[in-house]
Amino acid sequence: MAKLWVMFFTSLLLVSAMNFYAVIREPDLIEIDEIRNYPRETVKIEGVLTGYVRDPYGEGADRIDLQVQEIDGHSVAKVRWNVDWTNEVPPIGTVITVEGEVSEWNGRIWLQSNGYGAIVARDEVIEFTETKLVEVGRDPESFANQSITIDGWLSESLAPDVTYHSLYMMDNQAYGGADHLLYMQVEGRVMEWVEAGSHIRANGWLQFDERSYRWRLLVQATEIEVLSQGEVIYLDWETEPYTLTYEVGKLVVIDGTVANDGEEWWIEGDSPTDRLCFLPSPEDLDGNISGQSGDWGGRLAWSTDKAEVCLDRGFVESLQYPAGQFGDDVVALEDVAENPFDYVGNSYQFEGWITDPISPDYDKGYVGDGEGYYDRDTKLRLHLVGEHSEWIEPGQEIRFNATVLWSVSDGRVVLEARSWLLGEVPDPVVLNWGDGYNSWRWNIGWKVQITGEAVMDEDGNQWIERSGSEESVCLLGDGSESSQQMQIGEPIDWIGRLTMIEDSIENSAQFCIDIRP
Repeated sequence: MAKLWVMFFTSLLLVSAMNFYAVIREPDLIEIDEIRNYPRETVKIEGVLTGYVRDPYGEGADRIDLQVQEIDGHSVAKVRWNVDWTNEVPPIGTVITVEGEVSEWNGRIWLQSNGYGAIVARDEVIEFTETKLVEVGRDPESFANQSITIDGWLSESLAPDVTYHSLYMMDNQAYGGADHLLYMQVEGRVMEWVEAGSHIRANGWLQFDERSYRWRLLVQATEIEVLSQGEVIYLDWETEPYTLTYEVGKLVVIDGTVANDGEEWWIEGDSPTDRLCFLPSPEDLDGNISGQSGDWGGRLAWSTDKAEVCLDRGFVESLQYPAGQFGDDVVALEDVAENPFDYVGNSYQFEGWITDPISPDYDKGYVGDGEGYYDRDTKLRLHLVGEHSEWIEPGQEIRFNATVLWSVSDGRVVLEARSWLLGEVPDPVVLNWGDGYNSWRWNIGWKVQITGEAVMDEDGNQWIERSGSEESVCLLGDGSESSQQMQIGEPIDWIGRLTMIEDSIENSAQFCIDIRP
């Protein structure tokens, strides 16, 4: 019995000692980019203070949010410091040690620090060669109409085939963790993809945009220096589907099983409702990956054909229709654009894609060396000499013989074609309810498709209505479409040409789908 009492008191002593050790034990000092590996643990980090904001939501809270960057790296940690915010915060550039609990909510990670002793400043202060976002935010007028050098992280990706980007420069890799955002407009093309979350240094011109009442930084693509590329984003099936639109254009990874029914491809998760559109690469098609499970990486893209977010593995239009590769007997449009007066007055064989609709009663349009907007590098004026009885659609391939002319009045090259051969008519563009004017206006005159129910109002006008809502678009037909709708009893895919009708009396305009022949 005595031995049992000895064992009991010994174990009690050991437990007390362990609890005491847990209380007095110093938290581990970890690297900033390792924070995600220590959920709900108290840790320490060391880095450079690059920005902070007191009482971020203006609710009178005793809270200061800080951004702490690696001393010799590019990772950033967000710190929420609960302390009387009248307390002095170390100057920007100070090397500090932060102690706090690693917290996570809805994909956001931060250090939760409490009390005066949670932030300790060292004597070392790092001098920056460029301006910090927090400095511009505090006093933007002192930088107004000046060229400044500033570093930060990109809110979106920069694509090499786009000549204009509008996005934000942030003081954190993640949008949800950023305390300061500076609107940035980038003109020109970057040489390769610059991923969202990339750390960059940019030279730009800061000015106040009177139209939108905000400060903006105007940057040329050649003035962007990539310090560190952004990381791949891991998608979770638990995430609400609508939030995927925020990640469009970014490199992502998701786990699941690839499936297809001969035409459509998708990725399936564990739940029956876990499904994501999948655009396979040529290598995927050759490898017959249907039925395989694992982590699948690619770029999240919005598919206009499918009207949904998809994981793009490389099966893009530019792979199917490479710009300018037509054969030895064809002159490249880009060659004419670069040296027009070497070709003016002579006839050549060309091939390309129509960029905008050309109606039967009109003989002018444009031809490009790529099927889509993002696929082409060159776009030239086209004049068709002769009749064409049908609409020529955007994205329709055309092979033609043309004389290269120089229009003095317009100051541009014109390709005057007297014979041409058209390819297959592309599928209509799918219109999405809710996109509104800013999206639909780019497809005026195009052949489009929209799903809805045809109805007739008391004045005899027909409309296509979105089921379960008040959204509608004018329908131009032979007048029998609403009767057909009543017989079918369910939404129909209406295919026609998108037009805009103006009412001078009401001083208004409205979109219409013209399905007449």
